[in-house]
Amino acid sequence: MSQDFASRLFDAIDRVGNPAMVGLDPRLDHLPEPFKSAAQQGVEAAAQALVDYHCALLDVLADKVAVVKPQAAFFETLGAPGFQALARAVEHAKERGLLVVMDAKRGDIGSTSAAYAQAFLSGEVFPASDALTVNPYLGEDACEPFVRACAEHQTGLFILVKTSNPGASLFQDHGEPPLADRVAEAVVRWGEMVPHQSWSSIGAVVGATRPDELAHFRRQMPKVPLLLPGFGFQGGGAEGLDVAFDAKGHGAVVNSSRGVLWAHEREDLQHLADWQERTAVAVDEMVEALRAVQGARA
Repeated sequence: MSQDFASRLFDAIDRVGNPAMVGLDPRLDHLPEPFKSAAQQGVEAAAQALVDYHCALLDVLADKVAVVKPQAAFFETLGAPGFQALARAVEHAKERGLLVVMDAKRGDIGSTSAAYAQAFLSGEVFPASDALTVNPYLGEDACEPFVRACAEHQTGLFILVKTSNPGASLFQDHGEPPLADRVAEAVVRWGEMVPHQSWSSIGAVVGATRPDELAHFRRQMPKVPLLLPGFGFQGGGAEGLDVAFDAKGHGAVVNSSRGVLWAHEREDLQHLADWQERTAVAVDEMVEALRAVQGARA
């Protein structure tokens, strides 16, 4: 890798002209046919169905978005075959020129965090992801091994700062200043530990469902790439997301998972021939909405 993560990320976004990210959250009961039927034939068959589905899905996405976000948990439910299917999805995404943010939300005591970082970011055994999501709430010593790995491998992190789930405020809003603000301060500091150009390679996860909070965290982390989950199915829309972007349209990636992956189930798209066409329409709808807000700062 010849560039820092943030530079690669925004170069890739510039190539496709939008900041859309698609989450790969494969739920066996929501796969399109014929993959859904194949997945009902046992663990090995289900894992192979995931391989076949993601190869086809990533072929649809490759010319439309710059980055995908595999959710490790949905692969891990199938044990070792599922983990192998995850590896194949990462490999195929990279073959198609997509960046990969591994959504594993790892975070543990220092030595364990170092092992997680080696597993997902080094490329020594498992295909290397371009970035990894990290849960910082065990403290600084739990995060530093990931930061060191980013400096070594020119990869990135997205640290959970303010998440989009309904119960997030119980802990993340606690204290004065709120705990989430303390984490945001640390994200900025950790970013200075990793060589970078304009934007930090240590990013932050901030839910797209609360635009007022997004503005607050953008002020607090002015040069931190933001991963904005919650677009579409979780109720987040494009309105208010413009504050995440600078005049070049850089600053954030916006994730949709179910809104894209379940598009084949939409009644209004049943006139289209196959699941690939329905998926492509859902992605195009997302891209159109995000291009409008991405360009609003120009």
